[in-house]
Amino acid sequence: MKTSVNINFVNQCLSNTTWSNEDAYQVEGLLKDSNQYYKFDIRHLSDFPQDKIGKLIDAKSNSDKILFEDDNNWILVDTQELIKYMKEHGLKEVKLEELLSKIEWNIIISKK
Repeated sequence: MKTSVNINFVNQCLSNTTWSNEDAYQVEGLLKDSNQYYKFDIRHLSDFPQDKIGKLIDAKSNSDKILFEDDNNWILVDTQELIKYMKEHGLKEVKLEELLSKIEWNIIISKK
């Protein structure tokens, strides 16, 4: 199954990239100006019922970071923190704005 990925994020924000055929992540690489190597879920957001947009995340995902975006920013969230937060609170879905204030590891990068 071909996955639509966010190439713009990769070009703007990552270096030393390696593409993957894994379902849970699409690219590995370094955040620019960082020495941390991560596996990124860079799938585009999808449409869901009731005019919602988001991503389905597997609780067994082996990605390190999940990419979200709005008009002005790339938003990275730690995969395991997201899964842990949702399990601890019995959630099947969570709003990104809520999540950013509840977990420790997230990075917001301007699209410039």
